[in-house]
Amino acid sequence: MSKLVEINFNPDTKTLRQFGWIAFVGFGILAALAYYEKLIFSFGLGGARMPLVTTFAALGTIAALFSLVAPRANRLLYVGLTLLAFPIGFVLSYVIMGTLFFLIIGPIAVLFRILGRDPMHRGYEPNAPSYWAEAPAARDKESYFHQY
Repeated sequence: MSKLVEINFNPDTKTLRQFGWIAFVGFGILAALAYYEKLIFSFGLGGARMPLVTTFAALGTIAALFSLVAPRANRLLYVGLTLLAFPIGFVLSYVIMGTLFFLIIGPIAVLFRILGRDPMHRGYEPNAPSYWAEAPAARDKESYFHQY
């Protein structure tokens, strides 16, 4: 089985710098959502609201500062969040692929069988002299420069 999701335990400096700014924006949005108790925090946080807002804001600010000063310091946060998100990505990748197969590809295949359509021409033809498919004629080289 091939890997759909791969974990990078040793990201380069550029990736860590980008991650720091993305974390700054992401944790800032989470802090705002927690402060106003919207979307995922709409159930009400009670007394945990301000500590949660402060934690999210601090994580975002620290990640941004590390991006400016020492991007390698963001490695722990990067790897930690990657490991936290890995199971979600693993499950969702298979759920999405299964959904695409059973809701799109499968019904199209059933419809093609009902209609008798065989776009790959796999049917047996006893009277055919050969199963060789003729290739289309070669195009003029100038036609490759005229896409439309």
